[in-house]
Amino acid sequence: MTTTSLILTACLVIGVPLGVCRAEVAGGATLGDFPRLPPAWATPAWIEYAAHVVASEARNVPAADIVIACTILRDVERGWHPWSLHPGRWHGFGRPDKADRQAVHDALLTDACDSVPNYRYVGNFNDAKYWRRTGVIGETAVDLYLGPSGSAVVGVR
Repeated sequence: MTTTSLILTACLVIGVPLGVCRAEVAGGATLGDFPRLPPAWATPAWIEYAAHVVASEARNVPAADIVIACTILRDVERGWHPWSLHPGRWHGFGRPDKADRQAVHDALLTDACDSVPNYRYVGNFNDAKYWRRTGVIGETAVDLYLGPSGSAVVGVR
């Protein structure tokens, strides 16, 4: 049991009024700083799993980390099983860094996804060419996220 869960359990057991007991979490934030709690399926192991997908799909495009994380979260909310995203829908599985993990946390615990469009598909240029060639998407406008090295992530609404 973590320190945070011990503090929260203690608050519940001794009957502290709602909003009075605040537990410290990583980064100095408190649980009360987040608009919502993560869903039960979003275990630490799942967060790491999702961060691996973010790492691969948004590689070299930091602005797309949150886009990928929010799209993964929405996939699960739309009915995908949390553990069947790779290789069913997502085909990347890279080594995550701190920013990849942070994007997953932000998608789960904050309102960061409110500003991310609800994409049908998100991927790189090769993915977009494949979707077009196979008829998955027609001629359409896309959102483009560019990384500093020229890498890109394409979002299809």
